[in-house]
Amino acid sequence: MEKSVGFYPNGMPHPTGAVRRRLALELLLLCGLTGAYLLLVPHRAIGVDIGMALVGLGLIGLYARKANEEIWGPPAQPAFERIPRCTFLMLVTTIPAVAVFLLYGAWDAYQENGTLYAVAWRLFRLNFWVTLLLYVPWALLQQNLFQFYLLGRLRALLPFASPFTLALINGILYGAVHLPNWPVAMVTMIGGVVWSYSYHRDRYVLPIALSHAVLGSTFFYWVWDSDLLARIIRL
Repeated sequence: MEKSVGFYPNGMPHPTGAVRRRLALELLLLCGLTGAYLLLVPHRAIGVDIGMALVGLGLIGLYARKANEEIWGPPAQPAFERIPRCTFLMLVTTIPAVAVFLLYGAWDAYQENGTLYAVAWRLFRLNFWVTLLLYVPWALLQQNLFQFYLLGRLRALLPFASPFTLALINGILYGAVHLPNWPVAMVTMIGGVVWSYSYHRDRYVLPIALSHAVLGSTFFYWVWDSDLLARIIRL
């Protein structure tokens, strides 16, 4: 039996060469299928992405226990340390971004229409609040796919990489799946690095998903002036 060559901070041994080879093959296949999906269906409906993500989450759920045993192991710190730390990082990174989105949205709406009503409509229409609520489970789904699954695989394949390096790679991949929409891809890439670093350190997903939901909703409605709920209803 192959032996691991090191240990993670939580005392778990690095995966053996055989495990890393299996994971590398799995990721190569996944990257190939994802790349084909993005190229062949560049202008896809939101419902298609949701369906594909649900299929992926279902497959992850089948192997979640094995992934915990082979890849993640137990967290290095207790929950009462990790949860407040994760929540604090999400607050201090999300609130400034939301403030920028709000100021831009208000300015842009006023420049276009010159009325406070237009500003209020851009920022606080009913569809925005409904989308924000619906965005939370969608963000939870995405974060489980990219943090628990993909980041875990990267951590196993690159056991000596720093947390920031792994977060950077994962964030870039996270942004890439939003192509060919470059503005959304770039914003998601930046957020993906922060979310990945937080999950790697604290292994807690709910504050990350809430950050994702808030930033996604405010970016689309306030900055992009795009009504996601109306787009979904038209499907």
